Amino acid sequence: MQVFELGTFLVSIVTFLIMFLIIRRYGFGPMAKMLEKRRLYVETQITDAEQNRLQAERFLTEQQQLLESARHQAKELLDTARVRADELARDILSDAQTESRRLLEENRQLIERERAEVLNGVMTSVSALTVELSEKLLRRNLSHEAHQEMVREAEKLLGELIC
Repeated sequence: MQVFELGTFLVSIVTFLIMFLIIRRYGFGPMAKMLEKRRLYVETQITDAEQNRLQAERFLTEQQQLLESARHQAKELLDTARVRADELARDILSDAQTESRRLLEENRQLIERERAEVLNGVMTSVSALTVELSEKLLRRNLSHEAHQEMVREAEKLLGELIC
């Protein structure tokens, strides 16, 4: 069995205390400082990470808002373009109809003028032929005054036919 020796015990305790003080002064102090630095570093990293996450969330929200705004603007542009295209189509159609009516009226007037000219020419020819035939027939039978009266009557009748 072992015997307890007081001297060895006291030397061991004194040695332990001396070693404890040396370790505490030169070992625990720097180690505590290092652990404190590490703790601060980790806290800083956590804080930075949280700030970065919040900033990323803000950026994401902003990007989503910008995307939604761009979609809305694109939709408005398309709607505006459709409205303009419809208006342009209506304007073109209206212009084409107006031009068509104008051309139709011009052609009707031209046809009416040409018809009147042709009718006038025919009446003049018929009148001249009638006068000539009447002259030939009446020379033999009528006087000059009676002849002039018949020409006036024929012209009057032809004028009534034209109207």
